[in-house]
Parts: sequence; structure tokens; C-alpha cells
Amino acid sequence: MTLPISLVETKNETQPLGSPSQGLIAKAGSPFWLAPMAGITDAPFRELMDEMGAGVLISELVSAKGLLYNSDKTKKMMRIHPRPRTITGIQLFGESAEDIITAARVVQEEGADFIDLNMGCPVKKVVKKGCGAALMRDPGYLETFLSEIKRGIDLPLTVKMRTGWSDEELTIHECVQAATNAGCEWVAIHGRTRTQGYEGRADWDLIREVKASAKIPIIGNGDIRDADKARQCLNDAGVDAVMIGRGALRNPWIFRECLGEPGRDPVAGNDLLLRYLEKLRKYYDTRITLLLMRKFSTWLAFGYPDSAAFRRSMFELSSVQEVLDCAEEFFLKARHLPPPKFDQEEAFMMGGHG
Repeated sequence: MTLPISLVETKNETQPLGSPSQGLIAKAGSPFWLAPMAGITDAPFRELMDEMGAGVLISELVSAKGLLYNSDKTKKMMRIHPRPRTITGIQLFGESAEDIITAARVVQEEGADFIDLNMGCPVKKVVKKGCGAALMRDPGYLETFLSEIKRGIDLPLTVKMRTGWSDEELTIHECVQAATNAGCEWVAIHGRTRTQGYEGRADWDLIREVKASAKIPIIGNGDIRDADKARQCLNDAGVDAVMIGRGALRNPWIFRECLGEPGRDPVAGNDLLLRYLEKLRKYYDTRITLLLMRKFSTWLAFGYPDSAAFRRSMFELSSVQEVLDCAEEFFLKARHLPPPKFDQEEAFMMGGHG
């Protein structure tokens, strides 16, 4: 894909704004990436977003221990679809560097391009083990932890973190320096503290401040709900890329819109569902496929008139064909309506990812 003129450097019209010319990040399809989301960014969803133009793909949160115990459920979470168009990473969390190193070998065999270490998950069962956002509480230990992992794996290592544990513990600068010293490829920053969870606003001013002093690529994440906001954050914060999470659930066309290509079309909603169904059937049985089709349909319908009634009826349906028929009727009725706006104050999927 060719980036619009507004997103390229005048000195090099083939390079996204702010992106280094070397390293793993140079292999990204664009500076607009799919954020990892627990329970969402599995192989079928990543494959669909790959087709929709996401610049980088990262899995849902995967337990290193689960891979070590040879858990079928955990192994399914890190599957990678055939012939991805851009680079794909598997996001791991674990209590010890040794666990991450051992799990990384399994990930490498699966065909991943990089390991992404989760330092953003705020969930209690994760942080009480010293994983997720808890790793930000001791930057000195973090550097040792990351350095040991980096020495023990063959794949590139990236990290995703928050701004700190709380407003009183904003350790983002020290943690970015730790990742830099350890040899990580980039740092993705969700602009909230662990204490915030998913409440309040992402602090893009702090992300900009970190980027200004960092010697490593910085990826910004948080509250990007439409293409205009994505481009604004990319340019204003000077980051090397932006991650889009919930905005891609409501509008999977967002990655194309970021690149100035035609965007959302209600009539195309059912076509997208059919493409998603084709991918789901390669990985899941009928029961799971039905559940995921229901969820995806309601995400696409969110914000249109009568979407609440549509959502209620969707979970009364007992077959995939009924889901498709109901969705087709809904999107045909919406075909003359403007795409719904995803307001910054609107609550939607307020949890489950870091």
C-alpha cells in the first residue's frame, strides 16, 4: 500500500513518518498496527485484519507456562495464519525469564517474526505473579529480566507497557531506558497507568515526551477510535507507529481509512462476516464459530440505529446461517446511513487487554 502524502517524509516519500530505516520495524506494512487484545486477536481475527491492511499483527496474551505445559488451548492462541502479508508477533507473559525463553522456542517454530513481552496487563491474576504491569515497578530488575530474555532467544524482542503503576509511580522513562539497554526492537506504550485500567483518557502528552527522549522506536496506543485520530496521534506525538484496538472492532476498515483508502460501507458488513466465517471454520468447531460470529456482528452494528435490539436478537440465534441472515437484513437497512462515530466518551469493550 502507498501512504498518502501527509504521512510520508518529504526527504523520502516511501518511508512512513518517524519510522527508522533499519530493524524489525522497517518490515511493518504501515504505521497503523493492530493492538493485541485478550480473547480477540486470535489467528482468524488477525488474518482478517491482515487483509484489511493492519501494518503489524500481534496475538492475544499467551501464557509462557501454558506453552511449557503443552496446553492445547494455549497453543491454539498463538497459531499464525498462512502467508501473512506483514510481520506477526506473539505476545507472551511469564514469571521468569527462563519460562519466556523456553516458550519462545515454541513460538519460533510456529513461524512468528518476533516475541512481544506484555508489561501492560492490569488484571490481578497476572500482576500478582509479578507479570504484566507489575514489571514496571522495578526498572532495574526489568532491565536484567529483559536482557536475560534477549540473550536467550533468537527472535527479535519487543515490549508493550503502560505509563506506570499509578500516577505516583510513572516509571515509563526508566522502563523505556531498560528496554533500550536490553536490546529490544521497540516499545509500545498504552497511555494509561495500571491503576487507571481502561478508565479516563490515554496520556498522549506523556507518550510524546517519552518519544522525544527515547533512543528506541516508540509505538503509541490508547483511545484511537477513528482514522483521523490515528493520523493525528502519529504526527503530533512523533511516534513511529500507532496501535489500534477497540477502534478496529467497531470499524475493521479503519486501517485502510488511515491510508486514505475507501472506508466503511454498511452493505459490505455482511461480506466481511462471510470472510471472517471462512477463517473461523479453519480453526474452530461449530459452537465457537457461532459465538464469535455473534460477537463480531454486534461489533459491526454498534452505533447504528436499533443496534441494541439487533444485539439482543443475535444472541437468541442458534445457527451461523441465522446470524448471516439477520446481519444481512440489518446492514441493508443501514446502507443509506452515515457510518456511526465512535465518540471518545463512549464506553465500549472497557477491559480485557493491556
